[in-house]
Amino acid sequence: MVGSTRLSTSLLALLSCTSPTVAFVQPSYGTRPTTALREASPPFSTGGPSQELLDLFSNQVSHELSASQFYLSASIWFENRDWEGMASYMLAESSEERGHALQLIDFANKRNIPVKLQGLDAPNADWESPEEVWRDVLKLEQGNTESLLHLAEAASKCQDYAVLACLNPFHMEQVDSESKISTIIAKVSDENRTPGLLRQLDHELGMEAGQA
Repeated sequence: MVGSTRLSTSLLALLSCTSPTVAFVQPSYGTRPTTALREASPPFSTGGPSQELLDLFSNQVSHELSASQFYLSASIWFENRDWEGMASYMLAESSEERGHALQLIDFANKRNIPVKLQGLDAPNADWESPEEVWRDVLKLEQGNTESLLHLAEAASKCQDYAVLACLNPFHMEQVDSESKISTIIAKVSDENRTPGLLRQLDHELGMEAGQA
């Protein structure tokens, strides 16, 4: 009986040494430390954002801010030449591009994605004609489209579906913007064959900007 008791006691001691208690820690995505930089640990990505995605996200924010500066410069150019409608349109676009940057920053803050702002080059301010301005606008939007596609590709690689969902409205806006600007350029180019068309377009764009 004593031997059996000693065996039971030894067996319990052995089990207590080889079977440590495992504590389960519930992950929390809502905590926000105040003394350290938060890590990007989103619940909408299977593997977390890649460094490429983080870099391209910051680049896109800067790209939107740069576009805002460009449109502001174009607005000043048109205003100084009494194209008030086009000036108003460009000013509204400048505000919209800045709004895009703020949207991306707000999304990044919610996802704990660090955004690094970059220095912006001074936008062009020297054009010879309204058509030249609009052709540069189209190049700007085409560059923005390409930048967004690169960002979407990086998000797709690491299966970050939240970033992809965030970018969807931007892609659709780019389709509309490029189509609209191409139409405007066609009208501007027809000015020599249809005198007064440019002034009519200026009026229409001014009305559109006023309703935005």
